[in-house]
Amino acid sequence: MKHPHPLRLSLVALALASAFGAHAQTTDTERLKALQQQLDKSLAMMEQLTRRLAALEQQRPSPAPASAPEVGARVETLERTVADLAGSSAHASADTGVPLHGFLDVGYAHLGRNDANTGKPGFRLGTFDMYLTPQFSDRVKGLVELAFEYNSEGSLGTDLERLQLGYVVNDDLTLWAGRFHTPYGYWNTAFHHGAQIQTSITRPRLIAFEDQGGILPAHSVGLWGTGKLDTRLGALHYDAYLGNADSLRGGTLDYNASGYDHAALGSGFNLGLQPTALPGLTVGAHGLQQLVNSYDSSNTLNGKVKLQALGGYAFYESDRAEVIGEFYSFNNSDRYGEAGRNRSSAGFVQGAYQLINQWTGFARYERASLNEADPYFKLMNTASTQFGSSYVQHTLGLRYDLDPRSALKVQAERIRQSDLAAVTTNALRVQYSVRF
Repeated sequence: MKHPHPLRLSLVALALASAFGAHAQTTDTERLKALQQQLDKSLAMMEQLTRRLAALEQQRPSPAPASAPEVGARVETLERTVADLAGSSAHASADTGVPLHGFLDVGYAHLGRNDANTGKPGFRLGTFDMYLTPQFSDRVKGLVELAFEYNSEGSLGTDLERLQLGYVVNDDLTLWAGRFHTPYGYWNTAFHHGAQIQTSITRPRLIAFEDQGGILPAHSVGLWGTGKLDTRLGALHYDAYLGNADSLRGGTLDYNASGYDHAALGSGFNLGLQPTALPGLTVGAHGLQQLVNSYDSSNTLNGKVKLQALGGYAFYESDRAEVIGEFYSFNNSDRYGEAGRNRSSAGFVQGAYQLINQWTGFARYERASLNEADPYFKLMNTASTQFGSSYVQHTLGLRYDLDPRSALKVQAERIRQSDLAAVTTNALRVQYSVRF
């Protein structure tokens, strides 16, 4: 039996090793690029080795013709692999596109009485929320959140809840520009418009979204810097932002997406420390300030208030338990009339515990003591809205996770509106929520 020349064996082995050297690449596009580079290198090496083989065979006769088909076959196989990967990569890119995620929920509410704060009784469609998370490069990224929901009058509204473009400066700092959730406390940036990710059915009323009775600007349009620093005590998370000042229109906060209307900017900060000695715990402080103009139904200025709020928060999470608490102290000043400076306070605490398997029980207490003389809250109380009134609310509920992406919740509420002749309202809510 005739044996191949040793140099031919080396040549074939080199072609095989070069052809499949890019196997460890994680994506088809990267594999394609690596294979193309290896193909060019392999062809150059094979040309050099072929010339060397020819020189050696002039000195020592051997069955040279047998090596040509072997080398040619390997080159053809490598070229077909590159072509196949190019086609599959293009197909995958066309099918995948930008990552799309979303939430939706439906529910039912039984109310002792209905008003602007509790809504209407009966079956209801919740929010259909979609968000995109495009990654343009290692440093440039984006977030787009679009929500469809019905208001209390039954009209379908579409809100571009978040539109952010970000730049990663380094591991400790990311800069965002656009519309974002105002960074205060824990809840407002941890839980967005997807109901499935929060334990309860509703948000605490004082930090509800602007069109649902919130007394704080839940969204801001401007610049936001966020990051984390490692300290001796633990990880320190920080946020600082600068954005358009809000306006009050019809008793509801307006975040002024197209620009501020009274030459004013708002600003704020949020600091949260995760102590190394107490895993699962975050404690923090927050503050914000802005000049808020109020307009009546004819778009006439009827108030101007300097909103100033300081407070603190805590969050604890373990395998089975979750506790969230937030406190806000207001020190607002009237810049339109003679109401002067007014102090108010508001806060809530919510606890949840996994009882058995997928069952989780939760309870929440919230209280707002809002100064009736403060124009900021007084102007929120109109014929159709009572967002600026003091209240106490007790909430008790149960959540059952059908699977990691869907949940059934039931929630009972008792609300006492102290500014409205001490009116008490009982409510029972049921919700089915999913995410995808």
